[in-house]
Amino acid sequence: MVRTVLVAVRAESYVYDRPYSYYLPASETRAVSAGMRALVPFGRGNRLVQALILSVRDEDTAEGKKPVGELLDEAPIISEKDLKLVLWMRDKYFCTCFDAFRLCIPAGSDIRQEVLYTYNREYDGKPLSEQSKALPLLLFIRERGGDVALAELSKRFGEDGLDDLLGELVKKKLLLSKQHALLHSQDKTVACARLADEAEPQKRLTKAQTAVVDFLRASGEAAVKEISYYTGASAATVKTLARRGLVELFDREVLRLSAPPPAAAELRPDPVLNAEQAAAYEPLCEKIAAKSPCAALLHGVTGSGKTLVYISLIRRCLRCGRQAVVLVPEIALTPQLLNLLYGYFGDRVAVLHSGLGAGERYDEWKRIRSGRADVVVGTRSAVFAPLSDIGLIVIDEEQEGSYKSEQSPRYHARDVAKFRAVQHGALLLLASATPALESMYAARSGKYAYFRLENRFGGVTLPEVSFADMKAELKRGNETHISAPLAAAIRETVDAGEQCILFLNRRGASRYMLCRSCGYVPRCEACSVALTYHSANHRLMCHYCSRSAPVYEYCPQCGSASISREGAGTQRIAEELAALFPGVGVIRMDADTTGGIHTHEALLERFRREKVPILLGTQMIAKGLDFDSVTLVGVIDGDQALNVPDFRANERAFSQLTQVVGRAGRGSRTGRAVIQTYSPDHEILRLAAAQDYDRFYAGEIAFRQALRYPPFCDLLCFRLAGIENSRVFAAARMLREAVAPFLCAEDTLYDPVPAPVFKLNNKYRYQVVLKTEESKRVRDMVSGVLRRCMADRRFTGIMISAEFNPQN
Repeated sequence: MVRTVLVAVRAESYVYDRPYSYYLPASETRAVSAGMRALVPFGRGNRLVQALILSVRDEDTAEGKKPVGELLDEAPIISEKDLKLVLWMRDKYFCTCFDAFRLCIPAGSDIRQEVLYTYNREYDGKPLSEQSKALPLLLFIRERGGDVALAELSKRFGEDGLDDLLGELVKKKLLLSKQHALLHSQDKTVACARLADEAEPQKRLTKAQTAVVDFLRASGEAAVKEISYYTGASAATVKTLARRGLVELFDREVLRLSAPPPAAAELRPDPVLNAEQAAAYEPLCEKIAAKSPCAALLHGVTGSGKTLVYISLIRRCLRCGRQAVVLVPEIALTPQLLNLLYGYFGDRVAVLHSGLGAGERYDEWKRIRSGRADVVVGTRSAVFAPLSDIGLIVIDEEQEGSYKSEQSPRYHARDVAKFRAVQHGALLLLASATPALESMYAARSGKYAYFRLENRFGGVTLPEVSFADMKAELKRGNETHISAPLAAAIRETVDAGEQCILFLNRRGASRYMLCRSCGYVPRCEACSVALTYHSANHRLMCHYCSRSAPVYEYCPQCGSASISREGAGTQRIAEELAALFPGVGVIRMDADTTGGIHTHEALLERFRREKVPILLGTQMIAKGLDFDSVTLVGVIDGDQALNVPDFRANERAFSQLTQVVGRAGRGSRTGRAVIQTYSPDHEILRLAAAQDYDRFYAGEIAFRQALRYPPFCDLLCFRLAGIENSRVFAAARMLREAVAPFLCAEDTLYDPVPAPVFKLNNKYRYQVVLKTEESKRVRDMVSGVLRRCMADRRFTGIMISAEFNPQN
């Protein structure tokens, strides 16, 4: 019998992503399991590529199969359940196995392949000519006497023409080449020492050496730096003792925790719930205890204390010996929630999000996988935390679009959470003050259990909301972006020693520059969008591809000096605040100020600790933040979310405004909000100000049903992109023709149209939309169409993707 494995290779294209069979050489005696990685020869050239082992079995013969090149893991790197998750994602999101697999492991577990070259000492052919350009290269490798990596050769000889020279030497058999896999280990270690087990007493020790031996005899083991600190001996002294056999050196792994949790003695007692919270908590506890998959929607107004319900449920979950995941939509929300969870659960809490350093993410992943942490909090990607027995998954602010990935795999964390809840028999709790229409529809249809919190916790009232009519401001000669009512409210708040949050979901200084003589607007050469002016670097920036251009004084089209900066971003508002309120502190939070590691935490902690009067920011400050001293919220542009060509525009505007207004008055002092708008009578603005979700839902669900939008159908979007506009459009038409024969009577297939951002990074983009109902039949059709198109030469150079219910 021959051991064989079924693997998914690290395919570059969805076309080639299918299981392949290989056999294990007789020399490979290690235990092999699904979930391990290997190198396998692939393609005509038998290039070694990384593969994920899907299954292992015994067969009578290895005929027709290639041998596995190298096993890369000693044990499975993902569990059997996670492997099933990977395969499910491949089918649901039309991605490769490895695209899905990478989401389940930290970046520190990835594998890099390198090419090694060795001088062939058995070569007995014609020597290389002294005039050959490859001679210095050959002599260098020969003198090294072993394997030399391509990266090292590139540094020494340069990359220009290097591949050709190496190829020539390998072809002549003067050099031997092989591929080698490097496992990236991001374990952080410190050098430590302990007394050797069989160390014999020695008389001739220096004073420093004696101090080291005495210290280790008393402490057992210690870090070399610690030994030096307490004894005054140098690291060289410790190494000398090691060479003499008295001391044993070793590395000890340490974890990179940015904020160590409190000791167990300092943990808070169980939170005390009010009647509304308890009415939701008790039946949800029963669902956790049942160990049967279930989904529930917790609908509570802003400030109703939904977080205390989560904490109580997590406590119950841990007492049952199970684990919990809490997802938040923004990195900015993790520090506040993390500190709260630390207070209740201490070092049982781990955090996963992209704002951590790679090493920190790796350490947290290992801590979770080893069982040292059983409560995980994080953003979208934390849904893949390697927990073994999940009892509860909470998705906070579940309506947020940031739970949907815009990169392959284009997964939605809610869908992945549902799958994992079924796998583990867990409770999936969706929570929000403004639930997604699809979630509320599912709750009212009986698919989700439904619980509601109608009052703010502790008897706190909702903020008073007023509107500032910007048309009237303009008539009064106010050309700034801060209205008189908002400016007065800010002044009163600052004078009272309180804090305010100002929201504008646009970074930069100005939306665009405009020539008032001819109407010229500078646009990105690579993308079909206007460039945004940034005052910090005095340049025009593209927010899609990051290209920039210098600011011009004269119009490049007509030569006029009549140049104006239209609209405003957070930079511009910060400048206007500085002019209106000199000396008043402002913290700005947007993508330009939070790019570094832990910057979200640092800015929010500064706002809390130093009581900085004004926090100005984009969507990252619009939800979830809870500061007792914030009594004012100002919305700089209440119309922004309404004026988007998307059937979800009203829902997003309602949710965004409801959430940001809810940041005010969460403590003992009454809150208020000022919404600046050119449409003060707009129904959506009025409903958001009143936090009247029921009326909003009734109107919006009727609109969706009339036009057959989700949740009354699924929108399948094919996207195509390429350098030549005409070729991409032709490909989009061919793709539509390929889909048409598979339609049912209820399906509606639309003609190709340009994407909302027609050109991005020098690629023209089209989309083809199908209104249908997601099913295995439709997924199989999509998979087949994608594979046929990608294999068709007419689609060469054109990127194709497909996803259900895109958010953008």
